[in-house]
Amino acid sequence: MNNAVGVADVPGMLRRGINVALGNDGFSNNMFTEMHVAYLLHKIKARDPRAMPGDMLAQIAFANNTRLAGVFWSQPVGVLEPGALADIILLDYHPYTPITQGNYPWHLIFGVDGSQVTHTIASGRLLMKDRQLLTLDEEAIAARASELARGVWRRVADM
Repeated sequence: MNNAVGVADVPGMLRRGINVALGNDGFSNNMFTEMHVAYLLHKIKARDPRAMPGDMLAQIAFANNTRLAGVFWSQPVGVLEPGALADIILLDYHPYTPITQGNYPWHLIFGVDGSQVTHTIASGRLLMKDRQLLTLDEEAIAARASELARGVWRRVADM
């Protein structure tokens, strides 16, 4: 959307058996925001509130993304079972309405945001606990990124 290059015909691709997955190009690291935007964008494009229903989006974001990940990793992903990569997040989410099988996609689309992630486990290893990173030094990374950014901008200005 940032480059205004159009909107993919996701429902059409799905009908043709194409495994459409949901991701980003690094512009955002918040997949809940990506779900929210994809949900609304397709409704606007189609001028139809029935376009890109929540259950379709959940299928894309979970089952289809799992299928795509399976192309790159030999270990199972998207499941909690022995031998699987076991990537899990825990959320601080307290909905006012019960979560059911019929409404969970809309809870994810409208109720959850990346800021609600409290714990992250990747390959069975706890990486973030109570919103504190355990394996990375955020301040050092931010300082180094700021230093490198100044250099990049200097090179751009010299062009």
